[in-house]
Amino acid sequence: MTDYNLMKDFTFRERDEFTREPIAEKIIKLLDSEIDVSPMIIDGKWGTGKTEFCFKLKNLIEANNTNNYKVGYVNAFQADHTNEPLLTLISEIVSFYPKKSYQRKKLIKNAVPYLRLVGGIGLKAGLGFAFGRYAADIPEELSKGMETIEEGSKELIDLSLESLIEDQAEAERSLNTLKNVLTDITAKNPVILLIDELDRCRPDFAVMMLETIKHVFDVENVQIILITNAEQLKATIKHSYGSETDSHSYLYKFFKYQINLPTTSRGAESRTVDNNVTYFRKVVQESKVIPQSFKDNEFIYKVSRAVKISHLSLRNVEQVVRCIETLIVFEDEERSKEPIPEQTIMVLLSFTYIAKEDLFKEIMKGDIKISDFGSFFEYKNIDLPRDIESLAGNYLGIFINLLFKKFLGTNIITINHISSAVQQRMLSEAFDHLHIRNEIENSNYISNSSYLYDYIDHTINNLLLFDIVK
Repeated sequence: MTDYNLMKDFTFRERDEFTREPIAEKIIKLLDSEIDVSPMIIDGKWGTGKTEFCFKLKNLIEANNTNNYKVGYVNAFQADHTNEPLLTLISEIVSFYPKKSYQRKKLIKNAVPYLRLVGGIGLKAGLGFAFGRYAADIPEELSKGMETIEEGSKELIDLSLESLIEDQAEAERSLNTLKNVLTDITAKNPVILLIDELDRCRPDFAVMMLETIKHVFDVENVQIILITNAEQLKATIKHSYGSETDSHSYLYKFFKYQINLPTTSRGAESRTVDNNVTYFRKVVQESKVIPQSFKDNEFIYKVSRAVKISHLSLRNVEQVVRCIETLIVFEDEERSKEPIPEQTIMVLLSFTYIAKEDLFKEIMKGDIKISDFGSFFEYKNIDLPRDIESLAGNYLGIFINLLFKKFLGTNIITINHISSAVQQRMLSEAFDHLHIRNEIENSNYISNSSYLYDYIDHTINNLLLFDIVK
């Protein structure tokens, strides 16, 4: 579960493993510019660290606050039980000002009439029932009273409709007054509202929030930023208005600008690195369960680069690490023979378990499709000595290929002869680095009777004990 209290003080200076500070700086430049960018949506998939980015952006704005912004944070998911998005947003702005201040009193005074009109139900809900709305919400005794209307009380209907028209006109006047007040009190201190977690809200509340932003907060000096999953919002719109709705067009009538949080960043030597690869190392290093000897095994980090995990979210990566931690708790250290290959197997299977369930089941049965193996581990057939450069320093690749040979029923690495001194030395170095020399048969392959296969079964059985992590 997201710890908002822990995140609220996060800054990019403390940690910025995904190199997102430049993105935040560009967003601030847009907010400071004459470009009308509000409402803005910052789009990111689930589990990409949107909430942490949101707090870091807020703190960066406040740290370099040359425009005297008042910056608010609204957790829409925590507020959706109130079913009053306008009240939620107004309350956040009110909180900027001292209790007896002119701005606070003026905003509350002018917000109350509109809130009362747009939030009231009373008689209007009952009359709505007469025209086919709110039927499920009308108590039996009120329902009986409504029969009089249905039987022809034209006078009451006319009076009620007049009341509705007056209320609507009053609501328009109150809305205009409220917008003018918002513009006035934010003249010296422009407001930025960061709205988070809208993609987790009930569909009806999410749509109400969007409508409120559009109709009430499209005013000067107030800028709205939604940090959310745009695709999920589109699904929410379809849920509310029907599957035939053009949810893309509907959603983007609300927004003037969109920033996309990238899922990759620049690593060493300016190479592009998946954020979840970077995040895996970070979560492992921060774990209180994983021992230091395990953290020092560089092969476990190479696994995250050797397998196809680009589709995994950061939360999925956390699940992988939770699997590893649980396996460590279950482990019988006295029975351990070679920590390096065992730890590597543990990580390999944990990633497979979370990221490629079908392949995990194939490994469990001891019968792997070569296509599934190749598409996940990204290793092609290697013919030695012709392809010897493909193995240069790629000890993990050698280990994966040799280890799964038994399950594949074929050789991923084909060794035509062993006469090449370079080839022999390379394989020998790999075996030494991986600590598997004792498991090698005929100088080239892991023996089918190696204890490592028992260790694979042991790890699979332990993983199957806690399927709930998914």
